[in-house]
Amino acid sequence: MSSPDLILLKYLPELIPELAHWHYLEWGALFPEKTEADFAADLADSLNEQQLPISWVVVYEHQVVGTASLLLHDMQTNRELSPWLANIYLAPSVRGKGLGKWLVQQVMTEARQQGLTQLYLFTEDQTAFYQRLGWQVLKQELYQGKAVTIMSWCCNGMANCLPSPIHAAPL
Repeated sequence: MSSPDLILLKYLPELIPELAHWHYLEWGALFPEKTEADFAADLADSLNEQQLPISWVVVYEHQVVGTASLLLHDMQTNRELSPWLANIYLAPSVRGKGLGKWLVQQVMTEARQQGLTQLYLFTEDQTAFYQRLGWQVLKQELYQGKAVTIMSWCCNGMANCLPSPIHAAPL
């Protein structure tokens, strides 16, 4: 396996339409109020480096094959929880090669380097995958008619975390 690269989306903004299409196809049912243009606008808002929201792309074998983000919020519910690991997406052609684990671990490292103390995520079907990477189940709920698991991870490796400072992009 050649080494993948994680590149800030801010350096490749021309990819936003393609990435928004991927996200819309993958998660549109969880966000029925959003159009593909809304997904593109969210990605455009994440063209940051030192403050949230931040997005990255995965380049593997000279192709863009995935995405990841750190967001202030990722659900209409659970607004008290922040920040969120989100938009973990890999093209079907590269799944099963260990890139998912690599990608999540890279973004966990980025979160720690940003000074975050805790992250959250939600998943429909990847709970065991995230648990293997050190994430803990907080709760399960119905979200937009789908059963999801909300999970947390302490960036400092401690069992109990303090709330993360929120570094939002200026308005």
